[in-house]
Amino acid sequence: MSSAFDFPGGIYPPERKQRSNQAALVSAPLPMRVTLPLQQHSGQASTPCVAVGEQVYVGSIIARREGMISSNLHASISGVIAAVSASHIIIEGDGQDTWQRLPSLDWPHSAPAELLERLNESGIVGLGGAGFPTSVKARVVEQHVIHTLVINAAECEPYITADDLTLRHHPTEVLEGAQILAKLCGAQQILIGIEDNKPEAIKALNKALPNSQPVPVALKVVATRYPSGGERQLIKRLLNLNVPSGGLPADVGVLCHNPGTLLAALQAVRDGQPLVSRVVTLTGEALTQPGNRWVRLGTSVKELLTQAGLDQTSVAQVIQGGPMMGTPLLTLDTPVTKLTNCLIAATIAELPPAPAESPCIRCGECESVCPVALLPQQLHWYARAKDDAKMERYHLFDCIECGACSYVCPSHIPLVEDYREAKGRIRLQRIESVKAEHAKHRFEFRQARLAREEAEKQARREARQAQNRRPHSHASTENSEKVDLRGLRIAHAAAKASVKKAEKTLARVAQEDPKQPLDDLEMQLATAQENLRATELQLAQAREQQPSKESS
Repeated sequence: MSSAFDFPGGIYPPERKQRSNQAALVSAPLPMRVTLPLQQHSGQASTPCVAVGEQVYVGSIIARREGMISSNLHASISGVIAAVSASHIIIEGDGQDTWQRLPSLDWPHSAPAELLERLNESGIVGLGGAGFPTSVKARVVEQHVIHTLVINAAECEPYITADDLTLRHHPTEVLEGAQILAKLCGAQQILIGIEDNKPEAIKALNKALPNSQPVPVALKVVATRYPSGGERQLIKRLLNLNVPSGGLPADVGVLCHNPGTLLAALQAVRDGQPLVSRVVTLTGEALTQPGNRWVRLGTSVKELLTQAGLDQTSVAQVIQGGPMMGTPLLTLDTPVTKLTNCLIAATIAELPPAPAESPCIRCGECESVCPVALLPQQLHWYARAKDDAKMERYHLFDCIECGACSYVCPSHIPLVEDYREAKGRIRLQRIESVKAEHAKHRFEFRQARLAREEAEKQARREARQAQNRRPHSHASTENSEKVDLRGLRIAHAAAKASVKKAEKTLARVAQEDPKQPLDDLEMQLATAQENLRATELQLAQAREQQPSKESS
């Protein structure tokens, strides 16, 4: 085992991975009907580009990315579009499974721009849970110097074994996908961080390592502890680097990717295969045939669990994700998405309901297990008091919602629920602030436009008056022309500054808080860009009218 650094806190919940990691990775039966939500990623939902009755094939684009942070959506089965709504698209399958792939790329000899466009076209997003578009994440090199690409294979949450099985069956492909992303971000080394409870995956990786070129790859095995799979925690364990509060891994020269994401990236580049399926762990004591399946996106959860032997009489709840950070499904009539890595069909004895909450006894257990070294007890009090200013001062948004504090709380206080509710409230306030800022920019743009138009009118009036005066007509016209051009140049410079500011704000908010809606920020950017285009046109027209004055 490689030596590792350490992060504070952490817990040791029952792993319960044995139920799903014993069987081989297989493909689930092809669904005859899929429901594909338009929001399967961070940022803005995709926009449908198909109509009811249209024939589609596996890999056909059915919804295109909308805005800077978004992702394309592709048909996961061949058939006919049955319904198109504001939230999803339904396809009725023909059973033929006819594919429509993109041309294969020889990635070692392909330009970075070509590879980025392929990832963008293929709808690849992070399959570890956040769903951030991979092509956008790869562009981090435009603002940061990346020295290390980390393959996050820790998979620390109980029950989930999707990455484990992916690495057992496709280690060479995962490493090749990592080489592609390393090329795009300019990383000088690749580190694989994996917990020691995955011996078969470790063996498969060790066998594949010698053939991974050209960027050197190192495998680092760390002791099993939750939540080692958090980006900040894994970076600390592997590199002894601390991601700053409110910052990103890129701020310390690191980029993290999940094994499933890397495999999907390789399939998109090498095979021309868009993201239409993913590995899903099916587990829980209410299933008679647990395991991991390749599942087409849009497959009904109910259909999938039924195929895995769901016992309707014993299942108490179905959780999407893990027991620590996942969410219980209110209905099984919901589809598998790009973000679905695990489905737990649990009995009531397996995951009993939490006892009734009692008052905090100030034991400090929550603080001792927090992997981000926060003060959960104080955050809890401020959350209940809705003291958002103090919550932000105590770094609420550094909380990764791992659930360790709730897990050890003897008073059974749902601490993470408090933090999520507070984050949602603060995000809403930020959205309102963004709207107010947008309204302010619109007002400023309007005032600038009115001032510019008035200056142009005044210049034309002075020019007309100058033509009627002799012998000072030439000098007056020249002065009015200078005033006109100077005002346009100032307006053009201000418009360019507004566009740059809007672009930086949009990129920062999208990376810091992927859950925050970006509609208003993107509208603000569009308004700034429209104003810039208008000023560029007016300035160009003025220059064409007076080439001699501009050249001098």
